[in-house]
Amino acid sequence: MTRTIYFVTEGLTDQIVIQALIEHWLGDEDFIPRHIQPPSSDYGEGFDNHLSEGWKGVLDWCAGKRTVGAAGRDEALRQADCLIIHTDADVATDPQFKSPPYAGFCPPARSACDWVRNHLTASLGGNLPENVILCVPAQDLEAWVLCALHPGLADANTPIECHSAPCSLLAKQKAPRLVRIKDGRLRKETARYRRSVSKIVTGWTNCASGEAPRCLEAVRFEQEARRVLFGYATSANSSSKG
Repeated sequence: MTRTIYFVTEGLTDQIVIQALIEHWLGDEDFIPRHIQPPSSDYGEGFDNHLSEGWKGVLDWCAGKRTVGAAGRDEALRQADCLIIHTDADVATDPQFKSPPYAGFCPPARSACDWVRNHLTASLGGNLPENVILCVPAQDLEAWVLCALHPGLADANTPIECHSAPCSLLAKQKAPRLVRIKDGRLRKETARYRRSVSKIVTGWTNCASGEAPRCLEAVRFEQEARRVLFGYATSANSSSKG
């Protein structure tokens, strides 16, 4: 039976990377992707799309501000074989995410990630459903992308999971140029993420493998994804074997 996997992410580039990793781990097994957040996702078109992009839309979705319809929280929780919810850990210090904001330190990166995960779980009703995977990169998913594509640069900025702006590091890389600076702002290039995603997946071992993985939250995401997808957890050393 073909499984249906739902994706609730901050942005389209996050969605591209996360889905590619799931495809890699599932190997030859087919699945039906449902992109229900951000609202610009194809599956969300025509539904109640009043939720915003970014973490605010993710948090509102988890809190049930879109509960009905095919893209609504309650139906998704019932229908999904697997539901992946993504929010970057940098929201922990934003009082609009939760007040008072997280006031701890990094390292360790896990403390802020746990703080974000606990708030997402509380927004879902207090208990994490068995079919839900939380993806909370530290400090954002571009730290994982950077490690996958440029492990040496990640090592030069260790611990990379505590770097406040890995996007700014990616913006300085020409091959591939996934992030550019326009009008003084960092902008992710969605089309270039799509063209480069196979390289990101191939380089995932730079993030989550070895005796001392560069990104422990990447390890956690893979372990929890495999547990939901296959019913077991993997060790860091068996990471990314598909």
